[in-house]
Amino acid sequence: MSFFKHAIAAAALAALPAAGISAQEAGGSKWYFGLGGGYHSTHMGFSDINEDVFPENTNMGSGVFSVFAMGEFGREGNFALRPQLSFLTRGGKLTEINSNTLDYAEEGIDDIYYRLRSRYIDIRVPVIYQFGKQQSTVRPYLFVAPVLGFATAGNIMLMEQGTDGSAGGYVTEISDANMASTYFAGQIGAGVKFAIPVAGDRCWLGIEASYELGFTDTYAGKEKDRESNDIAQLFNNNYNIEGSRKFSGFEVQAVLSVPFSIFKKKEQPAPQPEPQPVVAAPEPEPAPAPEKPCYTLDEIIDLMAKNESIEGKTICAVDAITFDFSKSTIKPESYEYLDKLATTLIRSNRRIEVKGHTDNVGSEDFNMNLSRERAEAVVEYLVKKGVNRNKLTYSYYGMTRPLSTNDTEEGRAMNRRVEFTILNDF
Repeated sequence: MSFFKHAIAAAALAALPAAGISAQEAGGSKWYFGLGGGYHSTHMGFSDINEDVFPENTNMGSGVFSVFAMGEFGREGNFALRPQLSFLTRGGKLTEINSNTLDYAEEGIDDIYYRLRSRYIDIRVPVIYQFGKQQSTVRPYLFVAPVLGFATAGNIMLMEQGTDGSAGGYVTEISDANMASTYFAGQIGAGVKFAIPVAGDRCWLGIEASYELGFTDTYAGKEKDRESNDIAQLFNNNYNIEGSRKFSGFEVQAVLSVPFSIFKKKEQPAPQPEPQPVVAAPEPEPAPAPEKPCYTLDEIIDLMAKNESIEGKTICAVDAITFDFSKSTIKPESYEYLDKLATTLIRSNRRIEVKGHTDNVGSEDFNMNLSRERAEAVVEYLVKKGVNRNKLTYSYYGMTRPLSTNDTEEGRAMNRRVEFTILNDF
């Protein structure tokens, strides 16, 4: 079998889901490039084996290396698809062969064993469900995956070891005469991953464990048809295989996922043409536009994207953050706005001051306490969403700083508000 032939075919198939990365990102999904490495333990199971001749069947361990692309989908990225290539070895070892019929000590035998090692390139497509929110720093997950493996190389060994340290036997390379070239299995597993802030985004480092169950027989057709070449004389002329041989096993991997976004170059502003001198009387420079008293969150995000100063500016969240009547309980319709604010703060080094205000309904002391409790409630919500508490401070003013008249319902609605003043860097 040709290693390169299978490697090229596997790479082509694994690349297909990643071909639409650009289009998918535009639709709100997020894609990662990743690497994995760990340990795979294989059990070589036989449906028909004489346990008197082969009393001991031991697992075989192997390193496993993976390369993958992963796309996250859904509002919180709870669903993910991770097409990957994995490189590993499967097989097993039958030891103490004929120990029930031979006197090992009298014959000077330490062990007689049969060992199979077959290297594989796997195409795996784990379908993943991730728990928690995108802003979470720790996300556990579950996954299932179909596994299509291609046997590339390896050997079969039948050896006798003597008690005096001598060894003798036969070794033959694996070919399509004694090993099925393809392998199909199912995999189920669980893992947990941890966020690592990098270049304005986040990478993920995870650890996962899985169980693999082989569905296909790994005997080659020529083996069962008694057409395999027996050059190495591993078996006598009565060589005849009954039943099936299947692989199963456990695997532990560490995986690192890197978002494609960190590889994108930031767009540079287009160069401006040099101004041409004109012969004319100089026009008086217009007076600078007065500072706006209040900005929306989207306006602040746009200013940050343009690298313009936002220090000292105030975000007014009129109607965006609402509370139960005369209480500090935040209403669910405010969560989306606060989540967006939390994401902005997590990705920047800015500190903010949360300011609570009320209308004039009720006593002055009641409104002062209510504005304090509402400001504290907003701070605690942002902290739960992952914002560093040291980035947050708060103040409260009750009904002392109205934006509009308290004589109308519309005016009182504007006065019942939370504002955010942007402070210096954290």
